[in-house]
Amino acid sequence: MTEVDDQQLNSQGFTEETRKALAEASRLLAERLQAHTEALLAMTGAEEQTVLYEQNAALEELVEDWNDAVFEHTGTAPLLLEDDVEEVDEEAEEDQEQLISVVSRFDLRVVDLDALLDAGRSAQQRHPVEAEESGDAEPVDTAEQAIYEITRETGEAWFELPGVDLVAGARAYVVPEHPFEPLEADADDVITEISAPNGTVTHAETWA
Repeated sequence: MTEVDDQQLNSQGFTEETRKALAEASRLLAERLQAHTEALLAMTGAEEQTVLYEQNAALEELVEDWNDAVFEHTGTAPLLLEDDVEEVDEEAEEDQEQLISVVSRFDLRVVDLDALLDAGRSAQQRHPVEAEESGDAEPVDTAEQAIYEITRETGEAWFELPGVDLVAGARAYVVPEHPFEPLEADADDVITEISAPNGTVTHAETWA
């Protein structure tokens, strides 16, 4: 500490008033601490918890007053009484609040297979998938393969699939709640993953 710091410290404390205040705070704290100890020693465990909390609160208040008196006299605080507040990661909390699970199912009826296959093959040519080990893309010979190729290109085009009628569809928007098990995209059993997580359904849509 520099000489300037000493002068500033002395100008802020070490007065007759702060001495009297510290002495009084120390006396009250000593009396309260002795009474607090005697009360704790007399307890058997059968008392209401509120009795213990009241004793602790009374002592805590005098400790804070004593700590303040020391600071006013010396400019220092011997006891760190502030509770450690766990810092909240606002960004992580915001991400959690923004987490939405969208679960959907659509049942389709093929009414024109040829039209559907043609559309699927065209979609595959525009957006070829990774070739198989044989070097050839999977042929579009089935309705499901054609729908896969089309939706891979355009998204969920359930209402615009050539040669297909929508029998029924449903979609739910869910805000997940704990315990929350995230979707495992590489799970062996995909069917079990396609289900609504634990949470609150905020919106729902159905088509028929």
